Amino acid sequence: MSTVKNESVSLAKSLSRGKKMVLIVFLIWAAQAIPKWSAAIMADDETSAKIIGFFVTPMAERRS
Repeated sequence: MSTVKNESVSLAKSLSRGKKMVLIVFLIWAAQAIPKWSAAIMADDETSAKIIGFFVTPMAERRS
């Protein structure tokens, strides 16, 4: 586990300042957007049913 952390830290340190800023903005945006999307999807019964059906329905039933 520590090698993954070390590789991630070294990768982050090797990024240019501009790329670090873009990455931080993306992470902040994702942290705000993902909960909003999940709440919106769960509020919409039809979309929620399609998404849940995709993950719950066995592959054999989806192909027919």
